[in-house]
Amino acid sequence: MKHHTTTRAKGMINFGGLPLLVRQLHIIQKNGPDCIFIVRGYRADDIYFPNMYNVKYFTNTKYCSTNMIESLMCARPCFFKDTVVSYADILYNYDMLQAISNTEEDFVVAVDVNWEYYWKIRYGKIDTDTESLKINDYGLITNIGKPNPSLEEIDGRYVGLLKFSKKGLKIIEEIYDSDEKWKTAYMTDLLQEIINRGHKVYPLEVWNGWIEFDTVDDYKKNKRWLERDQLSHLLNLKL
Repeated sequence: MKHHTTTRAKGMINFGGLPLLVRQLHIIQKNGPDCIFIVRGYRADDIYFPNMYNVKYFTNTKYCSTNMIESLMCARPCFFKDTVVSYADILYNYDMLQAISNTEEDFVVAVDVNWEYYWKIRYGKIDTDTESLKINDYGLITNIGKPNPSLEEIDGRYVGLLKFSKKGLKIIEEIYDSDEKWKTAYMTDLLQEIINRGHKVYPLEVWNGWIEFDTVDDYKKNKRWLERDQLSHLLNLKL
């Protein structure tokens, strides 16, 4: 995100008058969570919301040399209930959050099955920034996270919104404790390991309803769609 993140974390960039994280928190609060935990890294001190009573903060002080799984494990003291995990650089609609919150399986991943439509208006093509996500005939994810796969290996797009049960979090802790490599692993690496160990990872299939802020071009297009009141029409996302 270049100059947009020189003085602020990506989750704190302004989008329509509010930081991304504030927009996320408004949707999350609406869903009535017992507690919200935020894992901070870059410019951690700037990420603080004193008016939100049920927010706990954790900090990955080694964010420069670690990755997503290490950040997730910073919140390990809160692994005593079913938990929804969200990336900080996405926005999604309330229906998606409510749906994934209400699932009962140990591992659930939001999957956009209409991802090609989003990619066409986002990139102008569907063969860029892609990764594998295969769903078998039993409705289970069997492969996830392989970069630049063939289109036949993509049954949907990983959104960055997940649900882990209390039991599922215990399994994640066991995997994390088994090898130092998980400190530098991506979330999709962890999900594939869960699958490889014989656990069931379910997709929550959605039809758009989200946007991502990965590049400067993303930010410009998302702002333009918001200003033109097109997000609801284009991507089923009402802010």
